[in-house]
Amino acid sequence: MILISAISPDLEIGDHSVDVVISRPDEYCAVYKRILQSIHTGKELQVHVRQKKVAGWLNLMAQRYGPEKVLFKSLTVRSYFEERTGISVPLQYSEMEISSSGLLELNIPASGQVSFEDYILEIFFGGFLNKTDVVLRVNEILAAYEPEQWQDAQRRPLVKKILQERFRRLRSELKEKTAGLQLLTWLEKSPEIYIRNLSALKLLRFYDMSLGKRVFGNVYNELAQLNLDVHRVPVVIRENENTLTEIRLYIKQIETSNDAVDAFEKILEHASGFLEDELRATVKLLRAKKEEITSQDIKRVARKFAPLQNQPHVAQELNDLSLLISVPVPTEPQDSWNLDQWMDWSVKEYLPYRFWLENTSQLDDQIGDLAGKYSDWLFAHYGDLLYNSNRMAWKAVLGLKEKIKSHTGPVLVVVIDNFNLKHYQILQQQLQQQGFFEQEMQPCLAMLPTFTEVSKKCIITGHYEPFDGSYSDAVRSTWETKLEKKVCYLANIVDLRRTTERNHDVYFLNYIPIDFVLHQSDSHTGIDHRQSIQTYLKVLTQDIRSFANRLGADRDLMVVFTSDHGSTRIPSQTVNVLKGALYKKNAIDEHHRYMVISDEDAAKLSKQVEYDCYLFKRTQYHLPQNYLVPRRLYRFLPTNDSAYIHGGLTPEETIIPMAVYQPFMTTPHPLVVNMISSNKIIAGTRFDLTLEITNRNGYPVEQVLVEVVSDNLDAAPVILEEISQLQRQELSIKTRCISSADLSESELSIRLNFKFNNQGHEQVAVIPVKYDSLVKSKSNLDDL
Repeated sequence: MILISAISPDLEIGDHSVDVVISRPDEYCAVYKRILQSIHTGKELQVHVRQKKVAGWLNLMAQRYGPEKVLFKSLTVRSYFEERTGISVPLQYSEMEISSSGLLELNIPASGQVSFEDYILEIFFGGFLNKTDVVLRVNEILAAYEPEQWQDAQRRPLVKKILQERFRRLRSELKEKTAGLQLLTWLEKSPEIYIRNLSALKLLRFYDMSLGKRVFGNVYNELAQLNLDVHRVPVVIRENENTLTEIRLYIKQIETSNDAVDAFEKILEHASGFLEDELRATVKLLRAKKEEITSQDIKRVARKFAPLQNQPHVAQELNDLSLLISVPVPTEPQDSWNLDQWMDWSVKEYLPYRFWLENTSQLDDQIGDLAGKYSDWLFAHYGDLLYNSNRMAWKAVLGLKEKIKSHTGPVLVVVIDNFNLKHYQILQQQLQQQGFFEQEMQPCLAMLPTFTEVSKKCIITGHYEPFDGSYSDAVRSTWETKLEKKVCYLANIVDLRRTTERNHDVYFLNYIPIDFVLHQSDSHTGIDHRQSIQTYLKVLTQDIRSFANRLGADRDLMVVFTSDHGSTRIPSQTVNVLKGALYKKNAIDEHHRYMVISDEDAAKLSKQVEYDCYLFKRTQYHLPQNYLVPRRLYRFLPTNDSAYIHGGLTPEETIIPMAVYQPFMTTPHPLVVNMISSNKIIAGTRFDLTLEITNRNGYPVEQVLVEVVSDNLDAAPVILEEISQLQRQELSIKTRCISSADLSESELSIRLNFKFNNQGHEQVAVIPVKYDSLVKSKSNLDDL
């Protein structure tokens, strides 16, 4: 087949894909002979003719030989575009408009039977412009809008002309719908203006209607009735100053005109949850409630302002809200208690109170008295506990021998340096987010004195006596004998990340970043200890998940967590009776809470020193040296108010976690949603939408956010704190059906966001409904 294309002078296309190009009449003869040759040989040939007279001659030749052998066609700007896209261009658009708008660049075939205008709008702006209810398609507009692409399209004359005509037509269709016309006006000016104003609507959504009217005027009532899905609309602060000002004024009015309890409830109900001003006011009023603050209040505030959690300072403030709930002073301990009773008192009473005092900067001498009573009892009984109690950490690790030995998958033992129970819940939450769940956990006693060279060297080998030599050799030789498995010691997190193949059965990881953090003053670093620790634990748990995946053990990795010791914080003004002379004379290394002392000096200690300190004799406790440890909250060196130290015998220094975790990979069964109230909905009425939600899972679902997703209905989201496993719960949602509801709709969508095993999930449940109208009603049902 010979294809001859006569190229219009207005059409700018390349000739690189053709065999012959004719630009002058004198080339005609040569090309004519070549065409004849191709006809006789049956060889394909493509010819571009760029000279009008020659094009006429070759057209006659094509007619003579017929289209079976020679096909002649004229390529104009219009026909070229139509050929590439499969779209017919109406004659009202000139070839110059097509060319100057760069439409010849398009090489995207049309999908189905669409008009030229619809094709252009979809290519350059998005398919939403070709659908009904354009301005209500918020999520489609958000997904399609690209600022640079939109601006580039506007610089193309024909594209801009088609867009303007589409907006003119839409204005005509919406002339009786004030709210829709307002949305269209914003969109026509710029999608950014449309999005910015939708952001303002999102911020105002739960406030009184009067507030919205101050920002948008009388059209706000109709805008609110549209019940737009602004779920994915970004919060735009810039150029929404008027909205922010009205919200601030409203909040100020509420603060001054109501008592603290009522004002707190009102602001929490109305706040969007996206503004720090709202959070500041809510927390201020929460603090004003004082003794009336409940854990439920804390959860509600944290949930309302969850969208701000990605800002570190806000996340920290939300985490600190729990500190507003006072922790009761521990009961007086009894010297006659056994270890289990002391541990139970410490974990349930002393430590929560101690950590609350730390976090609220209220540490006092009373807590020192309580710590001293625990420490005195522990020191008096330590000789017996060291060898015989299963609550000793070294023995608890050893007690896991059979569990580790029988486990068929790999085992990772993580020794977190300087980690007590204060931040254990953070570790637990981060592990749950990575799919690991607690199988067992018990608080244990660290080795004494509580510092690494003693504590860690006993715990990591499961023995009461610290070893000499390297960690790697000691861990490998000890545990390979006990477990009859291949064991590897990982000195740091980098070694864990470098482990890509399963060449061992058991891995011991020495994790020390938490210790570095706690020894730093947060007043110097400017980062709260808990915030830093949360970051490190998040990274650690992510590394553990990656480690499991690399070893192909994402479903059978056992992880054991423990620590060598905890630490305490002692304000600089706390009473300290120790004098510096003894320390300066004997101290080899500088430590706040312990020092090494020779046999000779230990034998010569004065009664006063023995009264103020505990002496750990190396021969009595199988220690490498003698150690002198201050009682109560005494210390050898001055302390910094915002840094942690260790070495002593307080509960926070000696009680550490011993926990076993394993993967629990599960996807929850969807929640079942049924409508209990009538499924017949009357346009223009208000009603209670009563739902029944069933949790078919073997675990509870928490923080269940229930949202009605419908253009016909206006309803505020509802929160359910928890639906227990294999339970169902009813809830009633105050709902309003707009007067202009689409009566043809037959389904209602309910969006559910919830936490299952501390992991977020979202689902949409669809309920059959039937819409109807009160044709005979003469009253204005919107006023009901």
